Amino acid sequence: MLLRTKLRPRVLRLTAYRLTRFKSEIPFIRIQDGTFYKQYPTAEDRSNPPLFPNLNFTLPAIQASSSANAENLQHWAIIGPSDRTELLQILRGEHVCIPPNARSYPYLLTDEIAEKDPRLRVVENAVQYVGFSGEGSGAIGGVRGAYLSARYESYREETDWTVLQYLRGQTSLNPMEGEEEGTLHDENFLQQTVSSLELGNLLTLPVSSLSNGQTRRARIAKAILSKPELLLLDEPFMGLDPVAVSKISKLLHELAKKNAPRLVLALRPQDKVPDWITHIMVLGNSHKVLLQGPRPAIEDTLNVWSYVANKSKPGSLPEQQTQILNKCKADLKAGVLDTELLGDLVAHTNAIKSSEIQAPLGGEPVIDMEGVHVQYGDKVVLGNWQQKVNEEIKDGLHWRVRRGQRWAILGPNGSGKTTLLSMITSDHPQTYAQPIKLFGRSRLPEAGKPGISIFELQSRIGHSSPEIHAFFPRQLSIREALETAFAETFLSKPKLNIERDLDISAVLHFFKPQLDPNYITSKVPKISTARLPPLTKQTQVTLDPYALMDHVVGYADEILFSELTTAQQRIVLFLRALVARPDIVILDEAFSGLSAAQRNRCLQFLENGERPYRRAPNVSPRSPEKSQFRWTGLTEDQALIMTSHVAEEIPDSVRYYMRLPSPAGTIDGLDFRFGILQSRTTLRQPQTWEAAWSPPEAFTKHARRTWRRKQHTLPVQDMTEFEWWSI
Repeated sequence: MLLRTKLRPRVLRLTAYRLTRFKSEIPFIRIQDGTFYKQYPTAEDRSNPPLFPNLNFTLPAIQASSSANAENLQHWAIIGPSDRTELLQILRGEHVCIPPNARSYPYLLTDEIAEKDPRLRVVENAVQYVGFSGEGSGAIGGVRGAYLSARYESYREETDWTVLQYLRGQTSLNPMEGEEEGTLHDENFLQQTVSSLELGNLLTLPVSSLSNGQTRRARIAKAILSKPELLLLDEPFMGLDPVAVSKISKLLHELAKKNAPRLVLALRPQDKVPDWITHIMVLGNSHKVLLQGPRPAIEDTLNVWSYVANKSKPGSLPEQQTQILNKCKADLKAGVLDTELLGDLVAHTNAIKSSEIQAPLGGEPVIDMEGVHVQYGDKVVLGNWQQKVNEEIKDGLHWRVRRGQRWAILGPNGSGKTTLLSMITSDHPQTYAQPIKLFGRSRLPEAGKPGISIFELQSRIGHSSPEIHAFFPRQLSIREALETAFAETFLSKPKLNIERDLDISAVLHFFKPQLDPNYITSKVPKISTARLPPLTKQTQVTLDPYALMDHVVGYADEILFSELTTAQQRIVLFLRALVARPDIVILDEAFSGLSAAQRNRCLQFLENGERPYRRAPNVSPRSPEKSQFRWTGLTEDQALIMTSHVAEEIPDSVRYYMRLPSPAGTIDGLDFRFGILQSRTTLRQPQTWEAAWSPPEAFTKHARRTWRRKQHTLPVQDMTEFEWWSI
């Protein structure tokens, strides 16, 4: 009994934190010289490296009860590669902390939290994490359809929860007593959150039918409804259109100003940081923190780093900036910072150079739509507008895509972009009833023409999308995943030959730095040619040692798709859409979640293949002889259709655009337009991108009607048949 009495004082009451006068000084999170591990470290375990050794971080628990306190609020953004997710997990109390008392949550021990809700004393309840792993609609609470076309069908399974059920917590087949109507009982707060995130028109829809951007809004709403003290958002703007990004950012700012809840955002290096962010932490490689502090100081440092990234001579600099420059070079030499990450961090300082690019008229039509109109009951999801066709006003979508053309499909979340693409790939059940012709044939037989089969379409269309990502089998190796491009289904036997095998090997060789985790340390053994017999005839050959291709790309047989990061999986699915050299390439947000360096590598391959590429200065392309190039980019016989909400993800070769209108009931919505980019403009240019997303009145000021003289002399009459707008 005496021993137990002596142990009692070790249970600290932390009475100092309970004093009102010190309330504003109490940190919400305090980390002092903490080192973290995924498992408890042992001397024998070498596969358990330290995470963020000797980390120091403090998040104040300032209350926004007065204007003075509101001015001192800290709104943090964590910028860096994939390590940022692990840092958010550390802030939520995950992973092993050494020493154990290096990480603490003093504010959660105060009387204020006890009076508000005792459950918030538990870190898992007080700190909520919302991450977007790029798994399409399946990323929302594990809810997804049973198969790829399920989101477009009227049949619903018992577990196809609606958005309202998801938000209320009515996602249990056997709810506990008192939870039949869900776990959320604050209806006023629910309606306020639904209104703020513009989810009112989606409440009756199944979660599995939401678009990529709608899914993100629903997940953010779900997290806010749990009323946490701190909300950690991992890439909250990924997959959202520019209008939605502005609205979500404004909503998050309002929440942050009230500290209801406090917010910490994790962003990619190339993402735009919201204006209301006051503090920034920059992460490097190997779980190291490069910078942290007030935003102005961090931005000044990045401006100095741009001299190193652009390989420019800064001239004479003040002593402080010289020290920053030397520290950047030292980090590069140590490997904590690399050229790709550095280029991503300072990408905003690089000006976009314009060059004259003509829009090809294209060859024969591969897609022809004459009044497509998709409707579910009373709700029209595509074609709810009128177009001028041959000087006549007609209902529905009228659109034609020809070989060699490169199209960008723009539009807000929920405008029908994915529905439109599903009509082309025949994933949508209404495809058979719509006036659509693919490669000059409809899906159903016509007089003298057989209908085009689904298997022929699959062999002639390459497709990458978040929905495919959600349903793609994880047990395949990287090579097997690419080989499915030559199969009728994901798991059926592919039809391969030597040429296709060489094409796959060339792709794997080109993307080895992005897909092979051991690329930096691996040394390729080379075969010597010194002992080869002399040639009888003089020929142009080299006797330099060479490496076997099978060894170079052997990693693709050993690494499974499930072992890749989300970004690497997206790269594999992007390559799968191209490797069969299809007639139509469809990229539905294919580059979402990729770093700027990874995105530039994909754009390089898309436009130029293995040849050098001017848009990616930090990418080192292969340089074999010209005759050895197996991939030289998309050909004049291939058509490209892509969707994206990020201007930098659209290649400069895209010269055609189509803008779908905003859903009905949207304030300041967009109207339907399509047209051609002017010869010296690209969608990457800020003024062009802004014009493409501007409301109707502003759009007509930036754009002009497209027309060409002597139309009767042109082989393609699309310019006179449709109404085009140039931007």
